Amino acid sequence: MKIEMRKGQQVYKEVYSGILLETKEGNQLGICMRDDTFEINVIPKDKVEYKWFRVDMQKVTIEHMKEGTFNNLGEDNPCTSG
Repeated sequence: MKIEMRKGQQVYKEVYSGILLETKEGNQLGICMRDDTFEINVIPKDKVEYKWFRVDMQKVTIEHMKEGTFNNLGEDNPCTSG
């Protein structure tokens, strides 16, 4: 992962293992890069379910890929677990 500063914002590059953003309430959003696109995982607070989306950069759309569950909230996130 590479981090640069651009116009006062952090720019993350080569984030293939993923990053996990979490609100103070515990809601999570996982983001990872896949070649020329992104995958996003939406993980609500206190849930063991996730919904996984792929961003189609050519169509400029977000497509639902799959949903599932994991055992340890945050530890088995498909975007951060490789």
